Amino acid sequence: MADDDKTYPTGLTPKEAEEIQAGLMWGTRIFFAIAVFAHILAYIYTPWLH
Repeated sequence: MADDDKTYPTGLTPKEAEEIQAGLMWGTRIFFAIAVFAHILAYIYTPWLH
């Protein structure tokens, strides 16, 4: 018998899926911030980029 609360094909409930998606969004934001910071440092400390 299929559980009506679960969503095909992941088998997660909508609340579980939203929780995972929220974590993924925060992880993406953190990765983006680190990447921007690294690019700024690379621009500052490499003379051939100026």
